[in-house]
Amino acid sequence: MNEATWMEMGRQISSRMSMAQLTYFLSGTALTAIIVFAGDGDGIALLLTVISIGTALFGILSFDAAQQSNIQMVQSMPESIASTDIGKAASQIGQYQFYRAINAIFCLVIAGVQIAAIN
Repeated sequence: MNEATWMEMGRQISSRMSMAQLTYFLSGTALTAIIVFAGDGDGIALLLTVISIGTALFGILSFDAAQQSNIQMVQSMPESIASTDIGKAASQIGQYQFYRAINAIFCLVIAGVQIAAIN
């Protein structure tokens, strides 16, 4: 793969991940605020919590898919980039696994707060 193609694919993956995470962050925050500040009178808190957990699952899966794409991109890195310091740093795929684990933990904590808020 040539450098230009590799760089463009990396840009597309980064943009996709950024937009998915922004969408997840905004919707998760809004749903959490609604659950916390909504009254119990209308019984909608449980429905909103289910939607919030679904949104969190979307966030986990979209971030995980982007990290998998990053790992695959590293494996097809052109030699001209792989020989640079940035290429060597990016080729350490353990960092992607760390980000995936932190994202899952973060989403579980948010889901826990949302469930606790309706009880």
